[in-house]
Amino acid sequence: MSQHRGKKSAEAKDKSAFFAARTPQSKIADTQIQDGADPDFEPEHDPTVSNPDDCPLTQSLLQSMLDGAVTKMQATFTAALSDIRKGFQELETRTSHLEDTVGGLMGAQNEYDTCLSKIEEQLHNQETKIADAEDRSRRNNIRLRGVPEEIAPHNLTAFAVELFHVLLPDIPAEMFLLDCIHRLPKPQHLAPSTPRDVLMRLHYFHIKDQILRAHRNKKDLPTQFKDVLMFMDLSAETLRRRRSFKAVADTLRHHHVPYRWGYPAKLLISKGGKLISASTPAEGLNLLQQWDMSLNTQPNPKNPSRPPFEIGRRQKTRRTSPRED
Repeated sequence: MSQHRGKKSAEAKDKSAFFAARTPQSKIADTQIQDGADPDFEPEHDPTVSNPDDCPLTQSLLQSMLDGAVTKMQATFTAALSDIRKGFQELETRTSHLEDTVGGLMGAQNEYDTCLSKIEEQLHNQETKIADAEDRSRRNNIRLRGVPEEIAPHNLTAFAVELFHVLLPDIPAEMFLLDCIHRLPKPQHLAPSTPRDVLMRLHYFHIKDQILRAHRNKKDLPTQFKDVLMFMDLSAETLRRRRSFKAVADTLRHHHVPYRWGYPAKLLISKGGKLISASTPAEGLNLLQQWDMSLNTQPNPKNPSRPPFEIGRRQKTRRTSPRED
């Protein structure tokens, strides 16, 4: 009877143990048994591993854990901010160096600009002096345009002297002394039928000046000289500068304001009984604005590339300056 009761109590004990709550140690033991370990083997206690049953989660423990996490985060942020601050300091140093370098470069650039302005002014003055010297060396020259190609080179002197006699009949023939006379190469843009210009050098300058004036004022010429135009022989630089005054000169001609060319290339305008000088195109345009003269920009219907007044002037009067080919 006692054996039967002992057996029942053992079974009840096993059942209670079976249905009891499983602890972490029992879970580890069950896992080890499933892996083939000895069920009677008890692992040694690791003092570094705290037992949840022995160390319950309290407010102080949670606070210490949070303080530790915050301390670690602060240390991480402090290290990161230190690196960022160091990078900003290096960037500030480089920026200061670049600003100093740029400031030095700007100062040097200003000096270079000043020197360049002086050099440009000196170059302009030298070009003006060279052009003036070249024009003075050509002051005895005359260019004839429209001389037929049928006239042989050895007959050019006789042709020119005869023209001079028509213009100045009272001047003796020995005063029309020519140092040289020859034809010039023809520009490529001219038509093949256009005759080449004739360049001559007169020995006496005052005779050359009288010839140009007489040709400008002469209205009727013989047939063989009717299509001949006469120009002064100027340097390329002087012609280039005169072309820059084209808008001002066209407007003055359109408003019938007399003017003449000065040296170096500038306009001498007669207005109100006074002789006004315009050394640059900008000065000429300012004068036109002061006089309320609008620029003559209307093209000629027969030749849209040139102003109508310029075409009429070319047909009525003779020119004393080279055509700008």
